[in-house]
Amino acid sequence: MKYNYILTLGILSIAVASLTLYGNVKQASAAEFTIEIPAGAQNSTCNPTYSPSGDWTKMLSDKCFKPSTLTVPAGSTVTFVNKDTASHAMAFASNPLDASTWKLGDKKFDSGLVLPNGKWSVVLEEAGEHPYVCYVHPWMIGKVVVEAATPPEETRLITLTTDNNTVKIEVEFSSGTASDGMLTIDPPQEVTFNIRFIDPASGKLIDHVNYNFAVVDANGNVVSSKSEQHTHDGKAEQKVNFASTGAYTIDINVLGTGINKPFDTKHSGKSTLSISVVPEFPIGIVAVFASIAGIAVAMSRFKGRLHIPMSNY
Repeated sequence: MKYNYILTLGILSIAVASLTLYGNVKQASAAEFTIEIPAGAQNSTCNPTYSPSGDWTKMLSDKCFKPSTLTVPAGSTVTFVNKDTASHAMAFASNPLDASTWKLGDKKFDSGLVLPNGKWSVVLEEAGEHPYVCYVHPWMIGKVVVEAATPPEETRLITLTTDNNTVKIEVEFSSGTASDGMLTIDPPQEVTFNIRFIDPASGKLIDHVNYNFAVVDANGNVVSSKSEQHTHDGKAEQKVNFASTGAYTIDINVLGTGINKPFDTKHSGKSTLSISVVPEFPIGIVAVFASIAGIAVAMSRFKGRLHIPMSNY
């Protein structure tokens, strides 16, 4: 019993460490930027426009902070590097010329004294302008502009073309993610495909399209098939239930146009949409858990070959 308890704790520890590592890797992807305090910034000559009663927005000089204006995405780390021979101290402020707005003593927005060749970093998450000042040398003024993070747009449309280039097929899907012409789906779920058959020359929908719709697995087996489908206005809808993981293709074969056979094959041809059905859980973490499971099995078998008195457990 004690053996199993220790083994279970070991597996859980590795799992937690793996998840922590995954989280840390994601956090490490945040952008990092540098602002240099150049040599000579300690002298007021670095900012000839400085005036304690003026407009601070007109007093930005790259000779005091380089660059004096920096634009970064939300969540970025900005590091101040002191290349001057004097120490400097930065504080963010709503108005760098008004000492009452300086965020002195704020551990996040007040650097304290940064010695020559020293560094100080701050993480900026709130969108907007973030002015700052060296409160040892108040003519040194700068600002960081933080842009709001823009979530990536989900692509819910894939465009195909038949093998003879006579029909453009737009496939809009209800769920999943498209990348490089491949659709990735998290099982199990039913996906609705809205299909539009378009004339590449005119850009208009094609009337009375006849087509076959089939789902084929990686071994070439037809999972589902609908033959001689007809759409009056060039728009069609098909629903597919993806219950199992794996690689699939959706084959759309345009037979031609018309109400009765023989169909006009001016607009015809075959097209294929590649589909990968995989869980959303990070693949790297899945691999870690698979390795853990393998270790557990191996240790269990190894234990079975040991002849150790149970009193040791």
